[in-house]
Amino acid sequence: QKDLGVTYTMADYDRAVKEKAKIEVNNPSDLCLTCSFKTEGSQKVDLTLSNAETSAIQNFSNSTKGPIKNIQIKFSGKETEASFVTDFTYQGIEIKYPVYVKGNFWNTGSKSFYISVEKLEAGNLSIPGSLKKRAEREFMSYVNNILSGIDGLSVEKVEINNGSVNFVGDIPTKAYGF
Repeated sequence: QKDLGVTYTMADYDRAVKEKAKIEVNNPSDLCLTCSFKTEGSQKVDLTLSNAETSAIQNFSNSTKGPIKNIQIKFSGKETEASFVTDFTYQGIEIKYPVYVKGNFWNTGSKSFYISVEKLEAGNLSIPGSLKKRAEREFMSYVNNILSGIDGLSVEKVEINNGSVNFVGDIPTKAYGF
């Protein structure tokens, strides 16, 4: 796995979710990328999350039930890098590969993003253009589908900075799995 130099603790998660976003979450692992969850309420926010806080949110949400582990997310300049290990079973085959992604994203609506992948690596392999574009489309569709189901979410602006991401809009006040 490519080390992006991002370290995090549960304190980073708590600071991001409880103090900055002020979202009530009973069990972070119920909010994994493949989990079914519900949200309630809505609150206006203008918040900035560090690399460590963003990585902590994804790690503690996916640590037990999620399809990815050991997640590092790094914002630098106007680009985003992510490094993680896939950890799931597909048609009886265990899929565990280190993945590295570099690219950019921006909001295209109140619950949608466009994702542009510059570089995609699985293991030691660099994924070529046509497969990279397909992965980009699939991931963008997946993310936007999740966002469309989040009650209380309305994205006004997302801005990548060096070492952080700034979010302006509405977010739920409570999130829980079912």
